[in-house]
Amino acid sequence: MLHGSMEHQEVCTHGRGQSCSHSHDIILSEHASKEVSFVNLLPSLIGIVGIIMGLILKHLGHSFYPIPYLAATVIAGYPVAKEGLKTLLSGHGLDINFLTTVAGIGAVILGEFGEAAAVLTLFSIGEYLEERAEDRSRKSIREMMDLAPMTARIKSGDVLMEIPAERISPGDIVYVLPGEKVPVDGQVLSGRSHVDESVISGESMPVDKEEGSIVFAGSFNLEGSLEVCVTKPSYDTTLAHIIEMIEEAQSKKAESQKIVDRFARIWTPLMLALSLILAVLVPVVFRQEFRPWIYRSLTVLIVSCPCSLVISTPVTVVASITRAARDGILVKGGIHLEQLGRIRAVALDKTGTITQNKVVVEQILPLGKETVESLLFNAATVECTSEHPLAKAIVEEAQKREIEVDFPDEFKAIPGKGAIAISSDRTILAGNENLFSEQGIEIPMLIKSEADRFKEKGKTVVYVGVESNILGMLVLSDQIRPEAPEAISQLHQRGIETIMISGDDAKTAAAVAAEVGISQVYAGLLPYEKVDLIEELKREWDYVAMVGDGINDAPSLAEATVGIAMGSGTDITLETADVVLMRPDLLMIPTAIDIAKQSTGLITQNISFSVAVKLLALVAVFAGTLPLWLAVLVDSGAAVVVTFNGLRILRYLR
Repeated sequence: MLHGSMEHQEVCTHGRGQSCSHSHDIILSEHASKEVSFVNLLPSLIGIVGIIMGLILKHLGHSFYPIPYLAATVIAGYPVAKEGLKTLLSGHGLDINFLTTVAGIGAVILGEFGEAAAVLTLFSIGEYLEERAEDRSRKSIREMMDLAPMTARIKSGDVLMEIPAERISPGDIVYVLPGEKVPVDGQVLSGRSHVDESVISGESMPVDKEEGSIVFAGSFNLEGSLEVCVTKPSYDTTLAHIIEMIEEAQSKKAESQKIVDRFARIWTPLMLALSLILAVLVPVVFRQEFRPWIYRSLTVLIVSCPCSLVISTPVTVVASITRAARDGILVKGGIHLEQLGRIRAVALDKTGTITQNKVVVEQILPLGKETVESLLFNAATVECTSEHPLAKAIVEEAQKREIEVDFPDEFKAIPGKGAIAISSDRTILAGNENLFSEQGIEIPMLIKSEADRFKEKGKTVVYVGVESNILGMLVLSDQIRPEAPEAISQLHQRGIETIMISGDDAKTAAAVAAEVGISQVYAGLLPYEKVDLIEELKREWDYVAMVGDGINDAPSLAEATVGIAMGSGTDITLETADVVLMRPDLLMIPTAIDIAKQSTGLITQNISFSVAVKLLALVAVFAGTLPLWLAVLVDSGAAVVVTFNGLRILRYLR
């Protein structure tokens, strides 16, 4: 879980690809994180030189032309054979390295020296290109890993000194100078600056930081110095969780990937059996020469590895998840990415999702000769000792207008109705119509009818009076997120139905829904009723996403096809949600769906292309028109094509 700001406060008060040849994984493992350098290409380049020399010597009529061919075969084939043998001895079965090595040896036995050199050299080149392509995906993750500084600056006496970031513990104090990256998650104790948090939230605009603000490891401090109290160890930062989620993305495979994996487990043994039949059974049964059929069986060995097919999905999934993370969208696995691309309806909670869950004073309406200032002064005098959200909003508005508020001599809160206070021998009331009725104070019809119109729009009205006189009323509302109407519109443009669900009363919920453009509204729901509603929506729409705050809506998020939690990088529940939005921006939802749909399209392209290439290659093998070297070129080329095609999503633009 990414802990909330309250936990930050408590801590601070105490201390002031691999390639297809292997496992088809693109995530960073210990052996997959190495750079693919030019040195890896040297055996292939030597192989090319050997082939060229062999061709020249053969053209000139020299009998020793096979020697450069054999040299090319050995030098280009050694890394291939070594890897294939290692995989076989480790108990992982026959991989494409081993099969290609067998094909190369078979070509030498048949006297096809040029073919052997071409097979192993072309395969080496294909492997290099494929590894370079996959390295682009790994590089995106490595770049994120490099975002957090390796060292942190602390004060020792009067001197600032740097120590390894992993030695920093919660409660320690670190100093971040202008132009430096923040090394830890923490809370600002002193200083003020603007911080670029785009790596965490995807938000391009710098965020103002001052005393009490939360900062994240990997963010960039722009112009001011900050003194930060550490709230999390280096291995538990928000950035560390993001990287961990990306690296573990393949643990929840997409359904298409599971199907491909099951197909591959059947396909390869069948192709090996076909290779043996072509090499032995066909020439014996049909009394034909062994040589051409053995050659075809060796070609089948090359074609038999479903390399491009198996890698077609994971490379696209990891690239898509990495791309989404750049925008502050965390997808917890390929299965959720695939389901997100199929979403037909989106259910959105009202409070904290469509609205900002922050009550503000929207209008101040004095009655008669009363002024705005005096009306707000009296209301804030009543509410300044209350903890109610409406009371806090009224006091904040008074502070914003620099109105000094009197502390009441007496205060009494009346639950569900309002409050009464005595200040300077005056009785001041602030609350709803029931409060004034109980005190025998009649509200004028003019102001009452005006209040009813506001209530129909989902607003809250607070009447203010002194003794038996009505001074006027305040209109308060939970502000709708400014991007909400545009986000709903974009979902509708994509053919996705939107539904608003809320625990509030029907009138308020309907008013908010109408303002943002949602036609289906379900109000007055308890948490278990929201779960029942999600089940009903799934029966109607099949694939339903639920968007909530990730905490109060946890049961609904878990029940939906895809649970989407909105947050700001702190108060969000990673365990419950399938997708986490690192900043509270509803426009990230259509962006996430677009990335998922593009990912699904690329996976479909890759699988279709891979299957078509394999089938055409097999037809060419039986027709005797596919030489060994071309089979290698087709197989390796297909793997390179699907890899680069999958990586195209890294360039996705909104």
